[in-house]
Amino acid sequence: MIFVFTDMVTATNAFGRIINLNDENKILFNIKKIEECVRNLRLSGNMLSDDDVVLLDNMNKTLRTLKKEYVDKLHVTEAGIPRKIEQKEYGRNKELVWVTYLPGQKRIKCTTLGKLYDKLFEYYSIGGESCETIGSVFKAAIKQKKLMKGINESCKGSVSVQNTIKRNMQDFNRFVSPELAKTKILLVTPLFIKEYTIKMLNEVIKKEGKKLKKKAFINNYKGILNLIFDYAEEHDICPNFIRNPNKFKNSDYYALLDSSKKKAEKKAFSPDEMDKIENEADFRIDKAEKEGKFYTDGYMLKLSRRSGMRVAEISSLMKCDLNFEYKFIHVHSQQLKNKDTLVYEYVDYTKNERGVSDDGRLIPMLPETERILRKALEWQEQNGIESEWVFCDENGDWIKNDSQYMQFLKRLCRKLKIPITNNHAIRMYFNSYVMIPAGIPVTDRAKILGHSPEINLKNYSFEDRSYCSKSAEKLQLFLSGDGCGRSKEK
Repeated sequence: MIFVFTDMVTATNAFGRIINLNDENKILFNIKKIEECVRNLRLSGNMLSDDDVVLLDNMNKTLRTLKKEYVDKLHVTEAGIPRKIEQKEYGRNKELVWVTYLPGQKRIKCTTLGKLYDKLFEYYSIGGESCETIGSVFKAAIKQKKLMKGINESCKGSVSVQNTIKRNMQDFNRFVSPELAKTKILLVTPLFIKEYTIKMLNEVIKKEGKKLKKKAFINNYKGILNLIFDYAEEHDICPNFIRNPNKFKNSDYYALLDSSKKKAEKKAFSPDEMDKIENEADFRIDKAEKEGKFYTDGYMLKLSRRSGMRVAEISSLMKCDLNFEYKFIHVHSQQLKNKDTLVYEYVDYTKNERGVSDDGRLIPMLPETERILRKALEWQEQNGIESEWVFCDENGDWIKNDSQYMQFLKRLCRKLKIPITNNHAIRMYFNSYVMIPAGIPVTDRAKILGHSPEINLKNYSFEDRSYCSKSAEKLQLFLSGDGCGRSKEK
């Protein structure tokens, strides 16, 4: 009994489209289908019936036949002549073994012809060079992504896009093993990916000594899989793999993932911590001014505390962005570091605008904020410094956010024995310890910080822990008749 899933040189993908396959890929497609049936039958957990045993035996015979046919089509010279497979005597005992030579004159030998064909099949379907391996499809997807984003020999594209592509490549190298990268994409099934994912997560635990973060798993690892299989589906490379969320549930892997999440109030600076940090910054500002210097990092920190601006936005803040008449700051740019060239670049969009400028947002200029900004401008004027930037060094160059300001903040935290974090902790402080008590609506808080109301509520706002006692007081007042509810019972 021969099991063949298609007699044509075509296959049908998950969306019903007919996909053209060459002869060897048609064979490989059938092999993969039968192997999945065999695997599911063996993993069913049920006692195999006599019919199942016969079925399994027939499927294994079909697999051997198809694998031999697949190898015979590929195990040829450049001229298309079949490579010789012969039986020879080897060793002192003159043991008979089957021998053949791979491209590049690499010899392989096995005691049986069946084992030799297994090795040849593994080489040509997984180890051999192919334009349809996981690795080659990823490279093609990255190339297409660059073209779609306008990156070519004459145009480097935006720094944010370049950094995104670099992160994609880093994630691929982290999560995709060399063996998986060499695997033909036609051999990949949902079960194959599931088994690989479990193995990969266990190896991360052994290598890094900790579980992979749930966010990294969903955003980074699955993002790479989506990039690969989206491209394969679009170009009809992988007719079998169905990217169905039901076949790749995140919950299947939660036991192997670190799902813990710091509470928002743990990630933000508390008012007490913020006071300590600013007091230390003020001490350094006063000391620098006595020496005739301007402590730029300290003033940047003070501005961040009173505006909730991102550090990359403060670094790129220009004098023309300040409106002292109507008391607002126009935030519409950021300073980004190209991770390949390590060059800092000015871009005319903020983080939440994702590479497309929408003219940014406006931030209120409070009296103390205005004093800080005027101080920075006065220092430049007094010292004859010509610069377009609000915060600059003595040469008029802008302040590099991660190599200077962020290092300053980390050193400050280390000295004050405060958990080392970044400027994000100041933004969270400004939202929950300043704007919420001030009664600023969530939509306005989101606009000022530069994100959506959903993100503000989920990641920046602290739960009011006293809501229960406050509600109890109001309910008691209502039920007692002293509020606006029903009157007291007589």
